[in-house]
Amino acid sequence: MLVSETVESSIPSVLESPLLERERFLLSIDDQILSSGLRLTLLLPIFSLFILLGSWAYEGTDPNWWESSIEPSLGQSFSSSLLLLGSIVGLGWLLVLGMHRYRISLSHAAFTQAIKFSQEQHQSIEALHGYDGMAHRIQSQIRLHSLSFTSVILGCTGLGFVLLFGLDNSLGRNIFIMSWGLHMLALGLHMSTRQHRFNMVNKSGLLDAFEAPVHPSTLESVFDDMIRTQLDPLLRSKYDLLMRTVQSHVKRGVKHDFAREKILMTLYRHYNGMDSKTMKLEFEEVIKEAGIQVLLDEDSFSLELWLQLIEHARTQCPAFFRLVDRIEQDMEFGRPSALKDLVFEVDLENVVTKRANLFVFMHNLSKKSKTVVFRVQSPDFRPHEIAMRYELQPGKEVWWSSESLPIAVEGNEDVLGKMTGLLKDGTMAWQTLLPERFGDATVSVRLEEPSGDLLIGRQINVNVRNEFRTRLRRSISVTSQLLGSLIIGFGAVLELLDIFNV
Repeated sequence: MLVSETVESSIPSVLESPLLERERFLLSIDDQILSSGLRLTLLLPIFSLFILLGSWAYEGTDPNWWESSIEPSLGQSFSSSLLLLGSIVGLGWLLVLGMHRYRISLSHAAFTQAIKFSQEQHQSIEALHGYDGMAHRIQSQIRLHSLSFTSVILGCTGLGFVLLFGLDNSLGRNIFIMSWGLHMLALGLHMSTRQHRFNMVNKSGLLDAFEAPVHPSTLESVFDDMIRTQLDPLLRSKYDLLMRTVQSHVKRGVKHDFAREKILMTLYRHYNGMDSKTMKLEFEEVIKEAGIQVLLDEDSFSLELWLQLIEHARTQCPAFFRLVDRIEQDMEFGRPSALKDLVFEVDLENVVTKRANLFVFMHNLSKKSKTVVFRVQSPDFRPHEIAMRYELQPGKEVWWSSESLPIAVEGNEDVLGKMTGLLKDGTMAWQTLLPERFGDATVSVRLEEPSGDLLIGRQINVNVRNEFRTRLRRSISVTSQLLGSLIIGFGAVLELLDIFNV
């Protein structure tokens, strides 16, 4: 049996499940016309609410053009026609939302099936870090979709009664008010479900529902730790199994951790434009041909998925990749390091929303160990001050070159080989800073001797603000839910007052 077949059989998968086939079919419809593409889940309720408002506004007063031209042949008032049209559009929204809700339930069922399969394979995915938070977000999505769908059912039922009773009496008007409020409430609930979307068809479909709760403060294997931190538990289990398989094909004389880092570094270079032929030549320097086939042709981890994971990690931590790119450019053009015997680079996002990811890279170029203190100070972020003491061992090889280097040639005397060794032997610190206010903020980074003498320092200016799309979506959702609840309560109070003749 091939190793790749063994890996695939041990990876939690529901690829052959009829459940996943149904989800794949509905997801294609959902992405094209329901929740994405045409976005019928948003257009239909807005259209229905607008038409129903028109029905309320024109009750008892038909426009002249309608009264003279259309009403004699149609036999209905303008208000009644709008009410009927709005109810039909509301039923269409109910159908669309029902299909969307069914697709979500299929995704949840496929997720549950994958977890059950992993338990049968004795893989403790539920014990992996971040699983509880992801499962909670998925359950919250299910509850919100159910509440939204229930609200639409009640609103359409109310509109059915209004069609029977009409708007010319108090009961019809009160039911109409409550039905309109239920539609508004359902719209607000549905808007809140668009943040943590998930599916099980795409192998990266759970990434948006996953938020890494913690991360290493010091990255041992830089690229490996960065990628693993961003992976959801299901994808992480596949990643670990794949890497263990690939490591079994590492060439003699090449260390496993170096091979893993060079593979990931090469995939990142391919993401930035390296051609496929050069990428495979770089792989051949550290792993055998069978390992390359497992890495690129594995069903659970295709090359497209690798590029998606790099794109996701780059979106989450742009400062890390910017720092790596800057070091790579310095090595390519042979620029000297910041200090004579020490490589020091620091980077932070220019625009901060939820949190700031500060990355600092240090590498000792001397032949003696060096003790340094890395200090971060900022009045605008928590914690206000961080001080970490590092014992920097001398580099095992001279990875830093004062001469320009080619991007990729045979051996490790190119940017890829040098960068892999430099990142592996160096020290990469990753600190999360939480903003305390919006607006311009400053972060001061210092590298000091143990005695307190300054070796090098940087001051970084950033802008802290809310993400516009998230803030807009949240504002619309909260406003719609609040307005819908108030209108429902107002209609109920009016009906109670009519019942008790107050």
